[in-house]
Amino acid sequence: MQILMEDSGIVTCIRNNIKVYPIIHDLNYLKIEVDYDGRKKQGEEIYNWRTQQKKLQNKIIELYEELGKKIQSRG
Repeated sequence: MQILMEDSGIVTCIRNNIKVYPIIHDLNYLKIEVDYDGRKKQGEEIYNWRTQQKKLQNKIIELYEELGKKIQSRG
């Protein structure tokens, strides 16, 4: 289990009301959605919920880190 650091992108995003999570695309596939203070944007890539869960999780973490770095560089 990884401990969340104060300067991690995930913590920065949560403090700034940014959430990144999977949503249902259809019966077998998921997409990623980013919710920034109520404004939602869906990603284009789809992930098979049976075979691509790890890829989906890694992409969500990557997006949190990327968005967190952008926020930290502004402030």
